[in-house]
Amino acid sequence: MFKVGQTTMKRYAFACLLAGMGAAHAQTTGVTVYGVADMGFVHESGAADGSRNKLTSGMMSGSRLGFRGHEDLGSGLSAFFTLEAGILMDTGMSGQGGTLFGRQALVGLGSPYGRVSLGRQYTTVAVAQVEFDPFSTGMAGTSANLISAGGRGGNNRADNTVKYNSPTLYGLELEASYAPGETTNGSTNDQYGASLGYAQGAFRGKIAYANAKDANGPGRDAKETFLGVRYDFGPVIGYLNYVINRGAIVPGTPNYKSQDILVGAVVPMGRGRVILSYINKDDRTADDFDAQQYAIGYVYALSKRTSLYASYAYIHNKAANTSPTGFYRVWNANDVGNLTAGNRAFSFGINHQF
Repeated sequence: MFKVGQTTMKRYAFACLLAGMGAAHAQTTGVTVYGVADMGFVHESGAADGSRNKLTSGMMSGSRLGFRGHEDLGSGLSAFFTLEAGILMDTGMSGQGGTLFGRQALVGLGSPYGRVSLGRQYTTVAVAQVEFDPFSTGMAGTSANLISAGGRGGNNRADNTVKYNSPTLYGLELEASYAPGETTNGSTNDQYGASLGYAQGAFRGKIAYANAKDANGPGRDAKETFLGVRYDFGPVIGYLNYVINRGAIVPGTPNYKSQDILVGAVVPMGRGRVILSYINKDDRTADDFDAQQYAIGYVYALSKRTSLYASYAYIHNKAANTSPTGFYRVWNANDVGNLTAGNRAFSFGINHQF
């Protein structure tokens, strides 16, 4: 009896060991499914052809379905990937021009010395712009209405990108990216980017640079330098952006040279927050089509994952609304480049994250 019991105990111990190994594996390897469902109503006015009402997807933040995975490889090394598809919930179609994983598609390795990722990714300026825009480049007040994301054609993403993100050291973080143009003519159409951020207590700041070679024709690069700061005063969070733009356009406008300034604030109010923003675009071209944007928004959290929001923005354009050049429009997180929009918009909607 004792011998049989001993064998049984050994088998039981071995089974427990296998179960433990499986549990350890589950803790270090996994895939997360996540997303955003965002829909709302927009009233646009100020366009040459009049005003319109729309039901629109992704105004506060673009609606999406994503898959994120991570595997611990040991010795501090890990593998990761992200596949993120944009969804137009008002029609059920794919966003980003119908690209399946148009928001992000990347794979990479992480270590104590930083992360290296490869694929379709955000430009360094776009990452900084989201972080230092009080509207987080969403709703009617998005800074993307007047400030370029630094990519080719004003795009906030770049294909074929290799990106390095450093670990945080004494509050400093470094990001660097390179996207080859994949042409036979040397570095034609290459894109470069870099940023350096610093965070300490209530203060956070970042300087970012992007260069899209030959974006405006042979030898005519699109360059942008972005400086953003944010400070949490307690009752209010203050924002300041200063942007030097040389060829980095806002989609749908041919402005190739400007200095842009944003001043904004977020005022927490219980479960809600008020968002305020003012942007001045100083056009340095011969057209001198300056523009100023005034925006206000409100977000109310029904829960940790679900929010209601409303926003209004008005852009004062020096150019007439019939001008094909220099006329800036009020968009939201999902329709940057929509040339049917006007210079005024009011919107409200619901945002659910899962």
